[in-house]
Amino acid sequence: MVTVETLSYPSGHAMTAMAVYGFLIYLFYHFKINSFLKFAIITILAILILSIGISRIYLGVHFPSDIIGGFIAGFIWVVFCALVFNIIGLFRRDARK
Repeated sequence: MVTVETLSYPSGHAMTAMAVYGFLIYLFYHFKINSFLKFAIITILAILILSIGISRIYLGVHFPSDIIGGFIAGFIWVVFCALVFNIIGLFRRDARK
């Protein structure tokens, strides 16, 4: 179906989906909103991440190992961004005292 002539490991689409939507999941988890709405949004974002990974395999442009590698790399970015986000929050709390 599709001819790809670039490197495929890790999948950039899978990595970007995990990084962006994964960080949104992190943010929505910490929002103080209705529990049902929070659960629904987090579920939709998780399904979106998985759908992007599965679509790359279905289209034949990546192997499953490429997708898993992209998800792992994206998850590392989510953890890094969450740590930076929390550190900034700590500095803001200390500045208010």
